[in-house]
Amino acid sequence: MLSDELKAQIRDSFIALKSDMSDFKVRPSQNKMIAEISKTLSGDYPDSNKILCVEAPTGTGKTFAYLLSSIPIAKAHEKKLIVSSANVALQEQLLLKDIPEAQKYCQIDFEYALVKGRSRYVCIRNLINLCEDNASDNTLFDSNLLFDEPPKKHQLDSMAELLEDYSAKKWNGEIDDLMRTPDHDMWSKINCNRFTCTAKSCEFYQDCAFFKARKQITKADVIVANHDLVLADLATGNTVLPDVNDAIFIFDEAHHLSSKALSHFSLSTSTEFIKTSIRQVKGVSEQLCKITAQDVPNINIKQVDDYIGDLNTLLKSLAFDEDVYLFDQGQVDESIKAISQNLFVSLGNIQTKFSSLRESWADYLKIKVLDKTIVDPINNASGECEQHLNSIIELLSSLLQSDDKRKSPHSRWIEKNQLANKKTNYSLCSAQTDISSNLHGLIWSKAAGVILTSATLSSLGSFDRLNRQLGLIKQQNQYLRLPSPFEFSQVDFIIAKFKANPTQVYEHTQEVASQLLKRLNPEEGSLVLFASNKQMQMVADMVEDKLDCDLFIQGEYPKKTILEKHMALRKQNNGSVIFGLDSFAEGVDLKGDNLTHVVIVKLRFSVPTSPIDKTLADYLQSQQRNPFMEISLPDASLRLIQACGRLIRTETDTGKITIFDNRLTTKFYGKQLLAALPNYNIVAE
Repeated sequence: MLSDELKAQIRDSFIALKSDMSDFKVRPSQNKMIAEISKTLSGDYPDSNKILCVEAPTGTGKTFAYLLSSIPIAKAHEKKLIVSSANVALQEQLLLKDIPEAQKYCQIDFEYALVKGRSRYVCIRNLINLCEDNASDNTLFDSNLLFDEPPKKHQLDSMAELLEDYSAKKWNGEIDDLMRTPDHDMWSKINCNRFTCTAKSCEFYQDCAFFKARKQITKADVIVANHDLVLADLATGNTVLPDVNDAIFIFDEAHHLSSKALSHFSLSTSTEFIKTSIRQVKGVSEQLCKITAQDVPNINIKQVDDYIGDLNTLLKSLAFDEDVYLFDQGQVDESIKAISQNLFVSLGNIQTKFSSLRESWADYLKIKVLDKTIVDPINNASGECEQHLNSIIELLSSLLQSDDKRKSPHSRWIEKNQLANKKTNYSLCSAQTDISSNLHGLIWSKAAGVILTSATLSSLGSFDRLNRQLGLIKQQNQYLRLPSPFEFSQVDFIIAKFKANPTQVYEHTQEVASQLLKRLNPEEGSLVLFASNKQMQMVADMVEDKLDCDLFIQGEYPKKTILEKHMALRKQNNGSVIFGLDSFAEGVDLKGDNLTHVVIVKLRFSVPTSPIDKTLADYLQSQQRNPFMEISLPDASLRLIQACGRLIRTETDTGKITIFDNRLTTKFYGKQLLAALPNYNIVAE
């Protein structure tokens, strides 16, 4: 239960905020959000999980609502508060603006820190060894076992500069703080990796950038993360973040959580990767045996190559659709399964032998002192081999397993591409179509509390779609849809009179171009949102020379640059038009005269194009369920609301929304989509 002391702390924090913040506005919806967060996290709903889903429209003040209510509760219950966002922009806003501001008003002291994944930090041991190995003539270890191609001189020179800067404390060891980042292949050899890290056994432990950051996290009461890092950490053993049982999670922009999770529980490997990995394993094994004076285990490369050759022959005969072959309902063809089984057994035997060899190597080092220029590279190379073998065997295992017929199947597919040497490389892929049980096992059933929030969290006025995606059971959690603080009735939502249906691509594109020239005011700030890059480019070609103002097209400049140029023009009262895709339909904050007209070219229905989407759609149809009604329509509703949300960002904003999609008036689902919108003044031409 929420104690009187906690109530007072939360109340006094908001009184301080209200009295001191110059542009603070009293919002009943913010007060309601604070109350529900406080009651949920304090266990005031005894027959419910400590999980709350809050749809908090723009202008609610949700960030301060969740920070100033959850921080005192987390501290009182000796829990860490993990605030996770979907993108860097919100993460930066939390770190640089919102949390420092919250510190001023919160009635209790708290510390905060940003958490990043291991791979964002340098391993100083690896960096030193790379530079020293380049300068030495060590004959006991073949350093080429760590590289597909030996590093070039300019790459090694840049590594030496990094080491010098780290030693002089000019660089903190984080890749994000470098002006010029190293090549991906080079960075992967010097970054922190859980397979090669020796933690406290490392001589550089006290000076390690990653563990220094970890120490800061252990001191912090509030930890800022992102969805990718949270999911990756929980899926690999919870080694970076505090223990889930001791944490309260705030997932801001929670509508992205499902798509992020789907990618994190996907597996892939390729035929060429298996061949190169097995050669690396054999090479490292020979090095280990050479040093320890023991017999090299039989690692049958020819057998693996033969199986890969047989597999390639089978894969060549498949009917690929745009370089992708999707197995029906995730069921792998028996002939491919048979070869995958052979590979699985063969590689499993190799993994067993290699693991035994690594153990004997560890025992050898306990009685024999070797130079670290030998030990460290071998440990890194063998750790990398273990990582590669694990990932290959995990993928093969997934191809071979049978799915539970009561649940949606895994999606399994093959992708083909051509390497620089003209060889065809086949990627073997497997992914879950339903990650609800993963999230339940990793977070919902363990966390001390969870708040999921976003400006758009429901679809078609309900949380059903969110619950299905994330594995939340309606009766077990709390849900809150807050009203917008803005008055939308003065905003015209115009359904333009269009002859062409968006499915008539050529005719619709021609009509979009002619209508834009008539409807865009060259003296205003406008945003035109497209669902297709191809259509956007075609329309841009048709209108660019005819518009009497500047036109910025997504892709010509970075998103941030486009927004800056647009606002600079508006500041001088010059007209400006932005053509954008999905990334401009959310997270864009153009207030006042910066944006007075949003044009939506067509409804954004999610056509099942990815293997995962296709497999799920086929499964739903096989169950006499309708993927359009269950997936496409709710998602289109959410995207439409997000796109419309670009217009009104403050109480004083004005303008209009125009949509070039006549399906809103001609199709049966049009009324549902319109009913889910804020109370705009709907004008059907």
